[in-house]
Amino acid sequence: MGGGEVRKQAKSVFEMIELLKQRGLTIDVPDMPGILLDNNYYRLSAYFRPFQKDPANGDNDFRPGAKVSDFLTPFMLDDQFRRLILEGTSRLELTLRARLAYNLALNGDAYNYDEPDSYRDIAYPNGMLKRDSLISNIKGWVSRSHEVCIRHYRHQHEQPPVWAVVEVLPFDTLSKMLQLHLDMDAVAKTVLSLGLCKNRRRASEIVHAMVYLRNLCSHHSRLWNREMVITPAVLKDMRAAFPEFAYEDKSVGNSLIVLMYLVDRINGDREYSHRILDFLAQDDSYRHGILHPLHWD
Repeated sequence: MGGGEVRKQAKSVFEMIELLKQRGLTIDVPDMPGILLDNNYYRLSAYFRPFQKDPANGDNDFRPGAKVSDFLTPFMLDDQFRRLILEGTSRLELTLRARLAYNLALNGDAYNYDEPDSYRDIAYPNGMLKRDSLISNIKGWVSRSHEVCIRHYRHQHEQPPVWAVVEVLPFDTLSKMLQLHLDMDAVAKTVLSLGLCKNRRRASEIVHAMVYLRNLCSHHSRLWNREMVITPAVLKDMRAAFPEFAYEDKSVGNSLIVLMYLVDRINGDREYSHRILDFLAQDDSYRHGILHPLHWD
């Protein structure tokens, strides 16, 4: 290994607690060892930062009066909020899956989902065609699937139709199908039925942002005080539906207003958005971190 490499020594949970105390943190919970053992110090440390003096410049000492419950509250709220968001992204994913397959099949495109001629020939910066990557992914998911809907066709040595195939494709692959498929009529019918704009590029970018949000939640990533790397365009109708919902452009709130609008439209009521808004209303500090994240880098 390189001579200049510095490796940190592992610490026991009790050594971690002493370090936190040395930095000025008040331990106001009964089972701090269990919290550190079950949740990973490194994971929790992202929640420390708003309560530290100047972490961006290396000062990790806590501000006077900081205590464990200060960061444990948003940490636990994040866990609950991720589940609520996943409920919405799941609803969107399943609906997109069903409607895209339905519209493609009605237009005679039930069996050409793995053919290059079905997709636009847009290339990645490295020169690889996006459709080649997409088709490879579709074939891979189908070949590895053990779902009954796929096994039936495999045993019959028949190609499964698109309405069976979409049941084994992940959200990201569906998003790419929406972006690249040449059946513009099927794509337009699908996105318009969801409440998206007819502009394929913008609609695809919005769906891609929902995939990104879903992935953050699926991987248990922090939402509180997060600046989003991928944010969706917010359409006029979406803003009109939630005129009092104020947020910064790179906040989780930017994605939430889109998700609330889409899920409400699919469900035909406002029950989901009310649950989102009610959740955020229960804690002002948490709500602020979701809608107006700290810029600490």
